[in-house]
Amino acid sequence: MTAKKKKIDFKKVKGLLPYLITGVLTLGLVFVGSIDKQNSDVNLSLSTFAEKDYQVSVDQMSELYVVADLSDALGLASASDVASNYVITTTMYDSGQTSVGKLEKPNLTNINASRGVLEHTVADGETVESLASKYGVTADQIRWSNGLKTTDVAVGTVLYIPSTPGIVYVVKSGDTIESIVDKYGSTSEEIIALNDLEFSGIEEGTRILIKDGSLPERERPEYVAPVVRPTYTAPTTTYTYTYLGNTSERQNIEVVGWFYNLGGPYGAGQCTQWAWYNRQDLPSNLGNANAWARNAAAMGYVVNRTPSAGAIIQTSSGWYGHVGYVEAVNPDGSIVMSEMNYGIPYRVIRSTIPASSVGNFNYIH
Repeated sequence: MTAKKKKIDFKKVKGLLPYLITGVLTLGLVFVGSIDKQNSDVNLSLSTFAEKDYQVSVDQMSELYVVADLSDALGLASASDVASNYVITTTMYDSGQTSVGKLEKPNLTNINASRGVLEHTVADGETVESLASKYGVTADQIRWSNGLKTTDVAVGTVLYIPSTPGIVYVVKSGDTIESIVDKYGSTSEEIIALNDLEFSGIEEGTRILIKDGSLPERERPEYVAPVVRPTYTAPTTTYTYTYLGNTSERQNIEVVGWFYNLGGPYGAGQCTQWAWYNRQDLPSNLGNANAWARNAAAMGYVVNRTPSAGAIIQTSSGWYGHVGYVEAVNPDGSIVMSEMNYGIPYRVIRSTIPASSVGNFNYIH
């Protein structure tokens, strides 16, 4: 008896056809994407970009992503190379060097260990501002990335420049990607992708790019901590009297306190020490109080008879003259000032100079 042949169910075959086609195409794509990069003429690498004006399309990046994902899933030997190609392409395309994704040779010179960080040696005629324009970042981002207080930079200086707007950050002990994101901005995904951290993670001392990141004010190299002035105590007495000839009468005098070690270039317990303590931008060689207005004007400071909060009040009356610190200008034209050694060394008082006497003093702004 002859065995009966089974009929082929063409409906089922037809239903499986799309999956078979997709599988064949996927394996072909993986094969092409996994070609050894040493033997490939179209391999996307830094040398390829540096030698050619290479155009990267969105389709090519999508293709590289699929190849990298499948290579990793299938455990292919070339998976790390394929993943590296994808990271390089994405990083350079996202850097925004041209509107169409064209990678320019000058910006690929001296790329640091992190591909998101560019290393540039300052040439004659270059400034921080010109480099900021060249690389599409801001002057502040270059300054903060290199610990520069100002935009002054010498020829031959090696600068680390973010390849896209953001900051270059040196990883510190105890840092994690999450803590860096919380403090400086960006996202974990962007930091990982732009710095090739998929496998290595972050290491202390490594420079990384934080895209769209910013330094907190206290970490900026130009930051100057405010002067911490002593806390005023409750007044011990209030009275009015005249001192130092015709300069002024003090009203509503309050004893601030006694200060024996404020430091600085001027004598302990003297009026000049208190004035400099409140205005540490002033030079250390203004001399005795009776010469402050003349010497400050010669050094470029504005000196006039108009008071303002934060100015130094000065008179040449008396043997050595006298200086103090203007705390405030009142609506009625009077001023509130603090001063040391108004008759008693080391003692600081606060008082009011009436509007009628304000014009008797010089003011160093």
